[in-house]
Amino acid sequence: MKNTFLSLAILFSYVLSAQNDLVFKEKDTRPFIEVIGTAEKEVMPDRIYIAITLTEKSTNDKDDSIQKQEENLRKGLAETGVDLKELFLSDAVSEITTYKKRETGIKLSREYTLIVKNADEVKKVFKKLSDMNIKEAIISKTESSEIEKYRKEVRIAAIKAAKEKATYLLQAIGEELDKPLEIKELDLNSFRFSNTSSNMIIKKDNVNVETNFEKILVRFSYYIKYSVK
Repeated sequence: MKNTFLSLAILFSYVLSAQNDLVFKEKDTRPFIEVIGTAEKEVMPDRIYIAITLTEKSTNDKDDSIQKQEENLRKGLAETGVDLKELFLSDAVSEITTYKKRETGIKLSREYTLIVKNADEVKKVFKKLSDMNIKEAIISKTESSEIEKYRKEVRIAAIKAAKEKATYLLQAIGEELDKPLEIKELDLNSFRFSNTSSNMIIKKDNVNVETNFEKILVRFSYYIKYSVK
């Protein structure tokens, strides 16, 4: 029985101590300042995806076959100076030629993806595709190959912006900044990816290519709570 009372007493003492610690923390009267730092950076995409579809009719014309068209496509693209290592079938399903019924018979098609680096290469590619009478081509998306580096840079800039803000605000009232008590990255749609195509129209005798690509916006915000000396 004594052991039972002793255990209850120890438990009560522990709970009381925990409650006192909680009350102490809630009544922490140390001065502090809360700030939000934000930074952003616009990035020009350097990986531009062009979707190219080759289509053949169900005929005995060997020059119209998918294989022959692909051979001509590679040869034509090589003349533009683009890297042919960046030309590949869009997905595993494309390995199997798709069949589409049309009023004129059966058409076979296969889709490829070509990745180029800038607007100049885009213009050259679409001009060559037009010359080769390949009309099914669009820009499917754009990316930056160094996006993770830019994300890190913007995060650091946002943290520094928060510290700078807290410092000059405290200086205005004659106080000094101490250590950070809390840091939170705010979810404010920090990374906006451009998947919009530029305006492209391919005609038989003319190519109208506008390559004003939308930049990728990288943006981060941090909430920081600093103690005051």
